[in-house]
Amino acid sequence: MDGCSTTVPSPSDSTVVASDDHGLSDAEVRERITDGRRNIVPDAPVRTLGEIFRANVFTRINAIIGVLFVLILAVGRPKDSVFAAVIVSNAVIGIVQELRARKTLNELALLNAPKARVVRDGKAFSIAVDEVVADDLLEVRTGFQIVVDGTVTGADGLEIDESLLTGEAEPVHKGAGDEVLSGSFVSAGSGRYRAVRIGADSYSSKLAAEARQFSLAPSELRRSINTVLRWQLLIIPPAAILLLVRLWNSDEVRKVSGSDHWREAITGMVAACVAMVPSGLVLLTSIALVAGALGLARRRALTKELASVELLARVDTLCLDKTGTITTGDISLAEVITVDGFEDSFVAQVLGALAAADPEPNATLAPIAERYENPGWVLRASQPFSSARKWASASF
Repeated sequence: MDGCSTTVPSPSDSTVVASDDHGLSDAEVRERITDGRRNIVPDAPVRTLGEIFRANVFTRINAIIGVLFVLILAVGRPKDSVFAAVIVSNAVIGIVQELRARKTLNELALLNAPKARVVRDGKAFSIAVDEVVADDLLEVRTGFQIVVDGTVTGADGLEIDESLLTGEAEPVHKGAGDEVLSGSFVSAGSGRYRAVRIGADSYSSKLAAEARQFSLAPSELRRSINTVLRWQLLIIPPAAILLLVRLWNSDEVRKVSGSDHWREAITGMVAACVAMVPSGLVLLTSIALVAGALGLARRRALTKELASVELLARVDTLCLDKTGTITTGDISLAEVITVDGFEDSFVAQVLGALAAADPEPNATLAPIAERYENPGWVLRASQPFSSARKWASASF
């Protein structure tokens, strides 16, 4: 009976491979390990804790408020230093957001397979992904992930899902000589490929490293506020000196404060300077951006820095690829329409047998296997599905 089925052998963890290509020998593997040609991916550069701290603490507004805070403490008026809470608030908001983004970026990985199946000295067995070396021969079948970039040496109905890398939801048929990229998945068939680019040179490693890179977002709000603060850094010092001299020599201040008139003069000068600094604007801007970042986080969207929210708000055109890349990409069985003359029970048995005949069902067969039970039919032969020929067959 014909149907959609793929039969793939399920080898044990140590099986002898009947092939002219026996993979690397133990000596060749040791040579590559000695040369450092292992599949080890170095940590991608991300902002260090020190860089995050400095970027959020040593800012223009914090410098202005910080100097005024030190002056108010120097005259023994700590109760008048509440304005310095702006420094703490701005720093905490920025640091917490960037630490959260840093943690998420550090966890970013396109490779989820803990093991890879290699062929060495004619035997196929599983090893850790970081134990793969250059020129290794790797085996894959339905459900396996491509762990390094390579060239296909042999294939049996091999189809690769590259949607994580390219955004294309349709599986790509691969044959001998074709390139496979790390981070993609085998959606159907089986095959072998030779490791060509490993470690930091692999496609998935470069893609993940690019996503982890930090670049300062061109924020219009930040630019405008910094422009105001730059001018105020020029205006406040001479204005503060003139005001301090005026208060120091004020007869009214001397009359009210007596010998502590200098304290009152400095306190009055600090109060006037604090009023000139747009600390409320900066704080409210940070709070508004945090609210936006939290809203995006609830929708599982990552903002590397607060200004990213502003950039998103300025977007007027959003381009999206096909829906397979923004949804789960999985197929579900909605309805089975039978042809006249066939019993529903018989059709259910056929579909159950087809699904059970394949130990590694592809994305189309998997929902059928979930819906229908195995009737126990004996499989005699099968032909795996191929997107090139557009059909598959099974005989029971």
